[in-house]
Amino acid sequence: MRLFSNWRTTAVAALAAAATFSAIPAGVAAAATTLRISHTTAESMQQGSHVWAVVFKEMVEDRTGGEVKVQILGANAAGGEREQLQKAQTGINQMTINSEILMPSFFKPAQILGIPYLFRSDAVAWQVLDGDFGKEFNDAWRQATGLRILGVMNAGFRSFFNGSKQVQVPGDLKGLKIRTGENQAHIAMVRALGGNPVPIAWSELYTSLQQGVVDGMENPPGLAFAMKLHEHQKHLTLDRHLFSIHAAMINERTFQSLTPEQQAIVYEAAQTATTAARATVLLSERQALKDLEKAGLEIYAPTAEQYEEFRSLGRPPVEEMVRKDVGDEWVDKLLQGIDAAEASVGKP
Repeated sequence: MRLFSNWRTTAVAALAAAATFSAIPAGVAAAATTLRISHTTAESMQQGSHVWAVVFKEMVEDRTGGEVKVQILGANAAGGEREQLQKAQTGINQMTINSEILMPSFFKPAQILGIPYLFRSDAVAWQVLDGDFGKEFNDAWRQATGLRILGVMNAGFRSFFNGSKQVQVPGDLKGLKIRTGENQAHIAMVRALGGNPVPIAWSELYTSLQQGVVDGMENPPGLAFAMKLHEHQKHLTLDRHLFSIHAAMINERTFQSLTPEQQAIVYEAAQTATTAARATVLLSERQALKDLEKAGLEIYAPTAEQYEEFRSLGRPPVEEMVRKDVGDEWVDKLLQGIDAAEASVGKP
């Protein structure tokens, strides 16, 4: 068996290899099926999205005996984030891994995922996203978009970078042009904190930082380091305002065209890939902070009081905007899920 043979020695491989695979025989298909899966991050085994794609590919191809093949299109090879979602919807590509940034453009209630300072820890986030709330959201997303979410990972907590000055409190963002994604909640958050939000496509971000179109950005440290976005930044403030969600999805028509046995294999591979991707991000985020510091960035961790200042200024206006746009029901369900998770796992 060649599964994981090329990276058995890594920590992520150990996690994936340790998963228990049920012995479901592959069905007999008339011809091989190819699933093209796109993502936006570097094709690196330090990136959760790419780890997800690699683990999924090797498991699916191995378990189906080659009846289902997986082609990985990483690092924006299939176009920008919006284009990748559209291609998955139409079936030009059958799968994609996308962040929460553009999801509201395809399903308006997804704005709730952009409310800042919701999740205080990974443990709370996973309990909510894997629980009843997550299942209901994924089902609603599938009905609205025709894309079935197979697994949810993350890229770390988003924090503020800039090339001008140390940011310790929200007032320090005043006058700084901060790149955001094309997400109204993210834009509203930066504005509420005193910064000047500038929405720029992910594929254009490096050039925008290089040319000084913006002073800074808000991104997870691991992702920023892997994509070399830190090269034109001097400061990082770990306010951890957003839990950056990446969802792996498959075109529903494509999924239904698979045999029941192949569907079961796809689901099982997705679960193992999600475990591996989450572990990768957990480790790479911590390493990235060391790497960013070595690269010369000044890293500042706000005090508890400073964090609460960010939270009290940044969250209420965004939550109010989202309630106005999508109604109270989805927001209340999410907040109830967070309260239950915090009661279960505790606050950090």
